Amino acid sequence: MCGILFSIQDSHGTLTDKYTRTWATLQELNSRRGPSAQDTHTKVTQELPATLTFYGAVLHLRGDTVCRQPHVTQSGNVLLWNGEIFDGIAVDQHENDGEVLMAKLESISEEPLSDYPRAFLNIMAKIEGPYAFLYFHASTKQIFFGRDCLGRRSLLWHKSTENVDLPFILTSVGYSSFRSDLLPLDEVPADGIYSVSLAKERTLTHYPWVSALEDQPEALFMRLPFGRVNTTMPTEDQLPPAFAADLKLDQAHPEIAPPMTDDMRHAVAQLLEVLGDSVRRRVQDIPRTGLPHDARVGILFSGGLDCLCLAALADRFLPEGEAIDLLNVGFENPRSEKAKAAEEALALKRLKKLQLANGQGSSSAVDASKGNAAKKFNVPDRITGYESLKELQRIAPKRHWNFVEVNVPFEEATAQRSEILERIAPLDTVMDLSIAMAFWFASRGVGQIKMEDGEMTPYTSQAKVLLSGLGADEQLGGYSRHKDQFTASGWEGLIEELQLDLDRISTRNLGRDDRIISDHGKEARYPFLGAHVVALLSSLRVDLKVDLRYPRGVGEKILLRHMARDLGFVRASSHWKRAVQFGARTAKMTESGRSEIGQAVVDRSSP
Repeated sequence: MCGILFSIQDSHGTLTDKYTRTWATLQELNSRRGPSAQDTHTKVTQELPATLTFYGAVLHLRGDTVCRQPHVTQSGNVLLWNGEIFDGIAVDQHENDGEVLMAKLESISEEPLSDYPRAFLNIMAKIEGPYAFLYFHASTKQIFFGRDCLGRRSLLWHKSTENVDLPFILTSVGYSSFRSDLLPLDEVPADGIYSVSLAKERTLTHYPWVSALEDQPEALFMRLPFGRVNTTMPTEDQLPPAFAADLKLDQAHPEIAPPMTDDMRHAVAQLLEVLGDSVRRRVQDIPRTGLPHDARVGILFSGGLDCLCLAALADRFLPEGEAIDLLNVGFENPRSEKAKAAEEALALKRLKKLQLANGQGSSSAVDASKGNAAKKFNVPDRITGYESLKELQRIAPKRHWNFVEVNVPFEEATAQRSEILERIAPLDTVMDLSIAMAFWFASRGVGQIKMEDGEMTPYTSQAKVLLSGLGADEQLGGYSRHKDQFTASGWEGLIEELQLDLDRISTRNLGRDDRIISDHGKEARYPFLGAHVVALLSSLRVDLKVDLRYPRGVGEKILLRHMARDLGFVRASSHWKRAVQFGARTAKMTESGRSEIGQAVVDRSSP
């Protein structure tokens, strides 16, 4: 992972104070993303005339040695690369993927001017993996830039018109619009690759991602590496029988599961193979920087179904003696604690009355209540996390699982609030902040682990690669809106909602999460969003992924639940979806925040 920063300035103009402050701020922010090495390269072109400034900050995660950026060739081509090539272009375990990509691009450098964009796009379309990049092609005087089709890496721009006025800036990370002393930034859409010609008009050209089923446009484009959601609706004879109408099911009965059809068995085997390969590609060959047993891989671990399956699969592909960090975050939430205290006080009062009526003393009840009082960090995800840890230890007893309790006091969360708001920019809603706070503290990895004697000891995760289960709910029907659509419009409505979720993944929150997690020099990787995984899930008939005839904890993500049982999980296979902001209790932390709406803009005046 890297921080990339680029600007075009007028060579004959005077740099404004606002530009100078902006560049210095962005350079410092990008350096956090790449603590291994930082470099700057400057090029002056006579066409505008213009000065091009390239800055790269590197986090060493590929190859035997640190490979500095920007990549510059003798022919004058320059590449800033923030990404990972997991497939599509061969990268040996000893190689750096940025260097490999640069060599590929250099091999087409002498293509005729009219043919060059097509040759360039053909190479970029082969890449399977997350990326944001910028490439300057010297002979055609063109700058290409963009993000992968799912928007897994952040890229922001300062661009004042439809074309490109100067200064023009691209950056991996930015700041909020409240920084009026700096140039404004917006997110580059993950809808294709863009190019700027360094002619006087500085024309901006867009090469879009196009679905395999869409008509081929006349202009240049790139094909998406996966198809649209399968619209085939199941027939009655293809569906397993539904549960009896009077069956009352909850998480206390995880052994109750729908029967598996032959189609479902085949789908489970396919998912296990493809998702396992996606995990393998994301955990293998990570350079070791610490001791042999230190964790190189961490998992953003709520204890839910998605992250638990990723943990079990990661166990298959990492050396046996190596630890895996399970990062579990919990926040002190004064509003929740106040409500809980009121409930406990009422229960204690009733118990004391009952004991007095029976001629018993009340001291034992008071002592018991003190001993059983819930800890302030014992949030829902902490409880689920420890339950799932037991299942992991049962199926993978030789693995050293570091269950990292990341406990965030209210005062610390409040103190870091403004900083986190800056990192999620240009996003600024209450929901964005709640989710980002959980990821920011979890990825920082500062917490405690329980030793064999039961004592807690401070621990800071050194894992640079963090696996996330994002993408499972969107593709496998894990949200309540999927149930709503199925109830209202049946299978057809559910299919439409799944397609909508897939279409908007790139526009939602992956850029935000990249900016948050990389603030600590860590990289998030998303096995459920590997191109081969998305292609498989899009191709499957809808009922093989989600069957909402069944109750909560059974029908949503039914394919993943069956796979979890195949992996050996019992109780966890029935876990319900819980949004991170509620599982970690970052949402509605104060009484003033009780009435906050998720899509409302954050009130910066409140804590």
